[in-house]
Amino acid sequence: MADSRDRVLRTVREDICWSRLLPGQRLDVNLVVGRTGVSRSVVRQALRDLCDQGWLTTVDEGCVVGVPSPEEAAEIDEVRRALEEVTVRRFVAHASDSQLRALHGALMEFEDLAELPPDPSALLQARDNFYGLLLRAAGVMVTLDALAKLRARIIVLMCASLCSPGRARAAGAELRAVYEALADRDAERAVLACATHVDRSYEAGFRALAALGGPEPGTALN
Repeated sequence: MADSRDRVLRTVREDICWSRLLPGQRLDVNLVVGRTGVSRSVVRQALRDLCDQGWLTTVDEGCVVGVPSPEEAAEIDEVRRALEEVTVRRFVAHASDSQLRALHGALMEFEDLAELPPDPSALLQARDNFYGLLLRAAGVMVTLDALAKLRARIIVLMCASLCSPGRARAAGAELRAVYEALADRDAERAVLACATHVDRSYEAGFRALAALGGPEPGTALN
């Protein structure tokens, strides 16, 4: 059952990342069953999991691709900035040299992926690895949990951003600016670099989603 569930999760995530499913588009359980060869009960459970993770939103006993409005994104961003500032300052004060080296390794992984044809799922994972190491080294596990929940609210937006032409390389340069500021133990510069990265990610994501437009009425996974 776990393999079947993972197949549904992977299929839907990839379709969202590659814009085969658009913001606001409803998923038809029967079409997902036909696409994946998985039972309806497993598909329904997988879709509930995707709702919990932020990829989908529950509406009228169904699921649609979820994306925050600009107003919701601004609210999330305000909270994120406060949490990231605490994280960055604690990292600068407490992170060891080995933790800094691990962060550099995560940065290089992202930069290597950015040179390849876009794979938004892999890029998202590499970006999460970078921030996960930053948070753990800062020793703020409560913040890690809070940021994970915020990330779930904007995951479709971040995915659209990373699919934009040239965005992956630009994001790599922004993350390098974060790393270099942390390596210099410069908290002010690191806070600014983090904010710049997320601001530009939001801008690219909303531009990409606006260019795609909404789904045609009645469309679903096919």
